[in-house]
Amino acid sequence: MRGALLFLLAVGAVAAVPHAVSSRYWLHVANLSLIYVPLAIGANVITGYCGMVSMGQAAFFGIGAYTSALLTMRLGVPWPVAFVAAGLMAGAAGAVLALPCLRVRSDFLSLITIAFNQLFLVVANAWLSLTRGPMGLPQVPRMEILGWTVRTEGQIFTVVATVAILCAWATTRLAASPVGRSWEMIRDDEVAARALGVNVVRGKLAAFAVGCTLAGLAGSLLAHSLRLVVPDAFLLDESLLIMQMAILGGLASVPGSVLGAFLMVGLPEALRSSDPWLLTYRPGIFGALLVAAMIWRPQGLLGARRAAPPFLRGASDALRRTLRLSPRHSTP
Repeated sequence: MRGALLFLLAVGAVAAVPHAVSSRYWLHVANLSLIYVPLAIGANVITGYCGMVSMGQAAFFGIGAYTSALLTMRLGVPWPVAFVAAGLMAGAAGAVLALPCLRVRSDFLSLITIAFNQLFLVVANAWLSLTRGPMGLPQVPRMEILGWTVRTEGQIFTVVATVAILCAWATTRLAASPVGRSWEMIRDDEVAARALGVNVVRGKLAAFAVGCTLAGLAGSLLAHSLRLVVPDAFLLDESLLIMQMAILGGLASVPGSVLGAFLMVGLPEALRSSDPWLLTYRPGIFGALLVAAMIWRPQGLLGARRAAPPFLRGASDALRRTLRLSPRHSTP
């Protein structure tokens, strides 16, 4: 009952905001923040729910953007079909990358995903016949749904907010299912999960595929709302930003992912006019906030303490020892 009520309130807010906000700038800021919500949720599935570390989510973000843009521009595929294809392509790429890598430790997995992010950038910049390299893909077709062409910022808000709500709802239901509970068991103790009959490799593979699929869907939204796809939008810095959203907002918490997206994307953009220095020093400011969160709340602002994976609890204890504070957890 509570979930249904929250869903109806979210739908009502989506319908009211474009009529209540007349400024194109504020709607654009809201649209950018909402596009990052599926990205933050996907990173949270991988890290918060399953305890893995992926530092290459921007690559899957880019795969979704290029897939959707190329399908609509070169083949004339309708946007809804290209949107689904973008998610499936990114999810398949994530599964192919994860399958041989999930037997390594989490720190090695993070290095592999960083390497994949850099490899994606090399391909995107060098494959001129497909991606046009650094010039990118301009004039990406607008989103069109059953004959309705999405043109204004208010209409874009309706689409991206609807996608964000559906992604949040689906992830919440998945996390409450046996699949989600198996992810939490893998996150807390792989050995115990394996002893209880959980297929650890299959569970990790499913979490990685779901997280990458959500990144691909966000990529399609970005490509068709901005109508431009360039490789520089998917740098390693973008992957770090996505990870910060998941950790700072709250691990294993879908509302935390939404909060993290608006904090890391919407807030600096909203304060651009009054505090232009904030954008210049944003990496340092949010880096300091992330360090502070890892010391006092390693699970994030809205995450439960048990949601922090062992590697984050260990990092939190190490930082507290460095600052001569008493550790809150025993180091794993």
